[in-house]
Amino acid sequence: MTVTLLTSLPAGPGPGGGLPLARARARAAHEGGIDALILPDRPSTGPDGPDGFEAGTLAAALTVATEGIGLVPTISTEYAAPYHVARVLATIDQFGGGRAGWAIAPTATAADAANHHAEAPAPLHAQRARADEFARVTAGLWDSFQDDAFLRDRDSSVYFVPERLRGLDHRGEYFAVAGPLNIARPPQGHPVLVRRVSDPEDAASAALLGDLAVVPLEVSDAAADLARALDDACAAAGRRRQDMRLLLERRADTSADDLLREAEAGPADGFVLVLADGAGFETALETARTVRQKFPQGTGATLRARLGLPRPAGR
Repeated sequence: MTVTLLTSLPAGPGPGGGLPLARARARAAHEGGIDALILPDRPSTGPDGPDGFEAGTLAAALTVATEGIGLVPTISTEYAAPYHVARVLATIDQFGGGRAGWAIAPTATAADAANHHAEAPAPLHAQRARADEFARVTAGLWDSFQDDAFLRDRDSSVYFVPERLRGLDHRGEYFAVAGPLNIARPPQGHPVLVRRVSDPEDAASAALLGDLAVVPLEVSDAAADLARALDDACAAAGRRRQDMRLLLERRADTSADDLLREAEAGPADGFVLVLADGAGFETALETARTVRQKFPQGTGATLRARLGLPRPAGR
């Protein structure tokens, strides 16, 4: 049995921080047994001030400054374009040899909307529909090339096999994207997609295109019901439930013994250790080290392999 452990990189550069502090924290997380770091972000200033660096850029910087640790930037689907996000995440995955993920940002706020020429956020159902289509388009772009499309063979002078290219030609409710993506398929096929699951509708979205389904702390009492909803949604989507991981948010100061008992009882496949107001990072690492004494990390060259997740087949 393996237990997946994620936590967040504390928001903001911190005193005397910037990239050196973020790099030191990422390396410490890797040594402490954390599988991946979620890099928080939002497209507006939060109530407590700036939230720090843009997550995609930070992930790219940390990718070349660390080894082993998965890096999962939070990117909103409400104010971005799939082609741009697909390029960013494919590049990060290439640079890191297969360590990238993507956390779809939670519901947009009024402040977010105000920064993007909108008077108010779209209704929740519209945000969910846009996010679902955004994820489908992004996945399709990652599959623009077969894995063996780029031969780069000097002896035969064959660099690229055109027949191994697939256009997308997507036309949907929110996006029209011709494709193909102008970068080779990511090492993981698709970077690991993290989706929050607060209700059965979220479970259905995660089952269609998701790898890690995270139950937020505020609805953790409904974890058993949400686990069943995810089981049903995977069956309806034609996916195997074991090809996903269900993670529960838990406070970073939750005792390791409590996490160990919960991991053994199920339904969680792991946990996201939540920092309180950006604090508690060292506590999260201490908890992770204790959990790892009983449940070592998985092995593998990529984040997907380490988490026991299948590599998606190309189109």
